[in-house]
Amino acid sequence: MAPIKLYTTRRTPAGRAVELTAKLLGLELDIQYMDLTKKEHLTPEFLKMNPMHTVPTVNDNGVPLFDSHAIIIYLVSKYGKDDTLYPKDLVQQAHVNAMLHFESGVLFARLRGILEPVFYWGQTEIPQEKLDSIQKAYELLEGTLSTGGTDYLVGSSITLADVSVSTSLTTLNALFPVDAAKYPSVVAYLKRLDQTLPNNKEINIDRANEALQLFNQKLGKA
Repeated sequence: MAPIKLYTTRRTPAGRAVELTAKLLGLELDIQYMDLTKKEHLTPEFLKMNPMHTVPTVNDNGVPLFDSHAIIIYLVSKYGKDDTLYPKDLVQQAHVNAMLHFESGVLFARLRGILEPVFYWGQTEIPQEKLDSIQKAYELLEGTLSTGGTDYLVGSSITLADVSVSTSLTTLNALFPVDAAKYPSVVAYLKRLDQTLPNNKEINIDRANEALQLFNQKLGKA
C-alpha cells in the first residue's frame, strides 16, 4: 500500500499535528509541501480532494480527508494499535475533543488572527487587544493544567489533545513567550512536551522558529 499523501505547509500548526501523529503511529507519509502564495491549493486537482482548499489535506490511497482534527482522529482510529492517543472511554474521549476544540477555536484562531494580516495584508503593528487575547489564552490553559492534576491535558500520557495543542502553543510561545511567573504550569507543560513528545524539536520548535523569523521580517524587525 502506498504511503498516505499529506498536502500541507511546513509552518502550519495543523499540518504539524498530522506529521506528529503519523510519527507516533509509525506511519510513513508522502509529504507534499505546498506554496499557497502560488495558489497551489486552488488547482482543479486539489479542489477535487478538498473543496474548502485548506491545508492539511491527506489522501489515504484514494480517500481524501481535510481538517487536522478529523485527520488525526481518523489516523489513530484506523492505524493505532491501542486507544492511548484517542481513548474509547467516552468521558476521556470527550475531554480530548474539548481540547481539540480549544486548539482550533482559541489557540489557533488567535494565532491566525495575528499572523494572517501580517503575512498577507502588510500589517506591521499588532493591535493591543489581539496581544491581550493571547495572554487570555495562556490564562485559560494555565487553569486547565493547574487543576487537572496530571502531566498532560487528559490523563497521564500523551493524547491527541496534547499533539494538537502543542502545535499552536509552540508557535504562540515562539512569537509571544509565555511568562513563567504568570503561567508556570504552561511553561512546565512545554518543557515536558519537549522531553516526551517524539520529534517535538524538529516538527514543532524548529518550525515555530521559522514562523518567528518570517514574522519579524514582515514587521521589519529582522
